[in-house]
Amino acid sequence: MLAAIIVTYNRKELLSRNIEMLLCQTRPFERIFVIDNCSTDGTYEYLKGKGWLATEQFVYVKTESNLGGAGGFYTGVRAAYEAGADWMVLMDDDGRAGDEHTFQILFDAADCFYKEGKGDKKLFVNSLVQQGDQLSFKIGNIYTVADAVDAAKDGLLEGEANPFNGTLISRELVGEIGYPNKAFFIKGDEVDFKQRALDAGAYVVTVVDSRYIHPRPETHERKVLGIKVPFYVEAPWKEYYAARNFTYMYKAKGWYNAIAFELIFVKLLAIMSMKCPKGKVIKMLFKGVSDGLKGKLGATVKP
Repeated sequence: MLAAIIVTYNRKELLSRNIEMLLCQTRPFERIFVIDNCSTDGTYEYLKGKGWLATEQFVYVKTESNLGGAGGFYTGVRAAYEAGADWMVLMDDDGRAGDEHTFQILFDAADCFYKEGKGDKKLFVNSLVQQGDQLSFKIGNIYTVADAVDAAKDGLLEGEANPFNGTLISRELVGEIGYPNKAFFIKGDEVDFKQRALDAGAYVVTVVDSRYIHPRPETHERKVLGIKVPFYVEAPWKEYYAARNFTYMYKAKGWYNAIAFELIFVKLLAIMSMKCPKGKVIKMLFKGVSDGLKGKLGATVKP
């Protein structure tokens, strides 16, 4: 069974666009799991009005509270796995397939990898995530679609993925590494899941011919000590979770230099050079780093 897992919160129109693209795929989904993170915008009524919830293809799950993206993906992957899904495609509500062939291409590639036994059938296969001619999120030092295509070997970028955006995972992978870490709440749960896949010897790859559309964050790339890094600052509570979760991950790997350079030094430069509530963001940044070093996870700061 091929299952789609969409995590949504108060974005019913974007969710609808996502679903409409799923329903026109040349490789149909047997199940579409919609994980509603306790939306307050009438998402359930909207989906019901579309007639989608009356079909067996859809499985609608509304959480009792907002579990964040991490809790949503934990809930969705667990539900699909327990329902017997062999393959699961993970995505949030504001992305969508690039065309009707997106997941046919992705699944066909994954099926070949599976038959070849790559990663002992533990597979993490991503679409190329883009907005226009730019990648929505950089891959290494690659920022454009054209450069990604040029860098690919036989249409593949091995070891690379922008997770939870048109991300196909195998049942064997979930059986080995478990579900996304719900304690992250938001930020970094997808990076953690990809790293756990790599650590387990999974085959992680991006298939560049499979295109997935996702908004590109407003970032400004600048060179710091000769290294090109993205400058951007989000709301203070989001910066807290980013700092906390990545500190937690980097500490587990012993990457203390990355904590000092990426999470503190570069972020402070971004804060000081961009328009934002500097005092609040800096306070939440250091609180996040502190809690990450202590291993204090969960929904500790309210949005």
